[in-house]
Amino acid sequence: MKLLSLFVLLSPVFFAQSAFSSNEQDSEPVENSAPATGPRSGEFQASFTVTELLGARSAQYYASIIPADELIEWEIYVPEGYQHERPAGVLVYISPSQKGSIPKQWKSLMDAHNLIWIGANRSGNRVLVPRRMVYALTAVAVIEKNYKIDGERVYLTGFSGGGKAASIVSAQYPQIFKGAIFNCGASFWGSETPERLEQIMINRYVFITGTYDQALEPTKKVFRAYERAGVEHSKLMVIRNMTHSNPKRKHFEKAIEFLDAPGSE
Repeated sequence: MKLLSLFVLLSPVFFAQSAFSSNEQDSEPVENSAPATGPRSGEFQASFTVTELLGARSAQYYASIIPADELIEWEIYVPEGYQHERPAGVLVYISPSQKGSIPKQWKSLMDAHNLIWIGANRSGNRVLVPRRMVYALTAVAVIEKNYKIDGERVYLTGFSGGGKAASIVSAQYPQIFKGAIFNCGASFWGSETPERLEQIMINRYVFITGTYDQALEPTKKVFRAYERAGVEHSKLMVIRNMTHSNPKRKHFEKAIEFLDAPGSE
């Protein structure tokens, strides 16, 4: 079964008890999540099972991908100035390696743009894509357990193989992820037109690569495919002298600003 078809079958369950309906969830946060005294800020880890996040019934629909009782560990960074009165955006990261932690130079970006970072550990390129997709989808539910978020600023990003996985998830779930940044890796949906193409047309996408990036031409090719498909709110950033790596702070900030600025190209 194709990946997109697989998650079309799962999507009704996810939307029934998803990150955007957290009032229906039937579990309490585990001990290492935000303390009862108030929302935790800074960098920390949190661990949950799919059952804790979505409830036992919904977790069974994902059991063939992730066992309902398997503990999933996330790396989280919450801006130091987070306030419930000012809902934060969420930036979900799909890593090509074993760690989902935020690059040190990007922490100040999360502070400046009121974004909460979350990335699953042990979700690198050796992990099957369906599992990485579920990690990305449930990440928003992790954050909503303790924080108020702006549903219009839920974004997805990934590097290398993580960027390719992010492009699959963002095409299948554009009503959750309103924008995405693909760093040195992206895939196009090909001849199988996404079910929610109209929403994709509204969302915003940034393709980042470098003049010395091994994925330069493939990334440019996917960007051009987005353009041909009519996805107008897409931006290509070819960074001079950058190799196959996550971009520096100043370049990544431009990508975030693009996602945050509908109507201004």
